[in-house]
Amino acid sequence: MTKTKSWVLTEPAKMALQEFDIPEVGSTDILVKVKVTCICGSDPHWYHNDDNCAKYPLILGHEFAGIVEKIGDEAASRYGVKVGDKITVEPYLACGHCEYCATGHYQLCTAKMCYGISITCDSAPYINGAYGEYILVRSGSKVFKVDDDVSFEEAAMSSVIGNGYRLVVDKAQLKPNQSALVLGPGALGLCTVIAAKEAGVYPLIVVGVGDADDNRLALAKEFGADYTIRLDKEDIVARVSEITKGKMCDAVLECSGAVPAYKTAFSCIKTLGTIVLLGITGGRDVPILIDQIVKKELQIKGSIGQPNDVDYAMKTINKKKYPIAKMITTKFPMSKADEAIEFFMSKKDPSCIRVALYND
Repeated sequence: MTKTKSWVLTEPAKMALQEFDIPEVGSTDILVKVKVTCICGSDPHWYHNDDNCAKYPLILGHEFAGIVEKIGDEAASRYGVKVGDKITVEPYLACGHCEYCATGHYQLCTAKMCYGISITCDSAPYINGAYGEYILVRSGSKVFKVDDDVSFEEAAMSSVIGNGYRLVVDKAQLKPNQSALVLGPGALGLCTVIAAKEAGVYPLIVVGVGDADDNRLALAKEFGADYTIRLDKEDIVARVSEITKGKMCDAVLECSGAVPAYKTAFSCIKTLGTIVLLGITGGRDVPILIDQIVKKELQIKGSIGQPNDVDYAMKTINKKKYPIAKMITTKFPMSKADEAIEFFMSKKDPSCIRVALYND
């Protein structure tokens, strides 16, 4: 049987390259040759198990794009793809019948099956994450064809842009010419800018802090942000009030996970506004201003994942309207994935936005 290699987390902060049998491809399966995998901002949480939710052994990697190597007949008919096609995949492997799947919230599926996050590799088909040469995509997945002129790098960002659409469209329910404040110009915040521009949000304001965010804020402007603000240089409340003519923002989209960002969110939201939270704090306590929520009748919404939104993301990516690949600032060969994630977590390079792993 043909062999393949993947990086396996055997315990917190211990990752090693291991060999697996390439599984047989069933009627509903797709064997994907991974070309590019991005290191998600959530990967370090599973790497360190800082919330005690990780299960090992685990192959990380849920932001990826690749080529169809083999495909079952039923999968080919269902997804409309064939051997040799470029594809990307939503991270979820939904059961399809629990109460959450039945109501369209399959990101909360009780089976908790998510490529590169929660499916262990101690039983067949083993290759359930994209930190490796191959991944087996199974029934219950959502698969998207990538246009020929779109790069693997751009396609690998599909789930992050899907996150952005979920924040803007599904959760904040923003309409054209409503205002939004994006907190954090990392990959998630930048992808949220793309979704907001596609939704007609105006004015769109992006906030960062420190010299390290200068390049990110510049890219936010390139993606269509109307205004950018550095917290360490400007009075955020005064500046937002000036931009919105005293009304403040219809929505605040928290993408950083930084505890101080929550105070900023409450300071810049208008009465009857919506604050959407996607940034992960790593279990740190965050003060919540209950009186303000009550008196201003605010809506506070959590958001996780991108159910049904990668479709929007791929349509946006395939239009090639935005320089999406500019978010990938650092590249490593897949053979050095262990060094790559340590580099990503070290924050040694202040210009780093996304780190990508490449297979030949």
